[in-house]
Amino acid sequence: MLKVDLRTLNNGLHHVEFTPTAEDLGVEDPVFRDIHADADLTVDREQVLVRVKTRAVATLLCDRTLVEFDMPIRGSYTACFMPREAMDPDAEDDDILPLDTDQDELDLTDIVRDTLMLAVPVRKLAPGAEELDIPTTFGEAAESEIDPRWKALEQLKSSSEETPE
Repeated sequence: MLKVDLRTLNNGLHHVEFTPTAEDLGVEDPVFRDIHADADLTVDREQVLVRVKTRAVATLLCDRTLVEFDMPIRGSYTACFMPREAMDPDAEDDDILPLDTDQDELDLTDIVRDTLMLAVPVRKLAPGAEELDIPTTFGEAAESEIDPRWKALEQLKSSSEETPE
């Protein structure tokens, strides 16, 4: 759990660094390692603005070659925590999160995990995969693999085409 103790923070800017493991974040696939998160917290009387920057190495499966490769990824996210009373009940804003008045800690685990997951590219290409030649014809059997019964049928077909009726 990536928690920040709000009781120790005065008004102003604060910087916190985390180096969680993949298990701490609850991520499985793709596998992350060397995870690092920087959080800048701007504390104001009744709200906390959080800017998170994450970086990690993800082990991904190439969409083109089906080969595993490591890719450095980076992501950032900004969220504002404010009291429920100050929030607009009709607004559906994912960047504004509730902060209870008796809350002593901010849990940034979900924010860091989601930021990492969203930083993974949709199209995963290993280095050099674009230059590889990929066969575009499939399912054609080699001449030696043709069943001899099909050859006999092919001969009947070609002989019937040659003789007029």
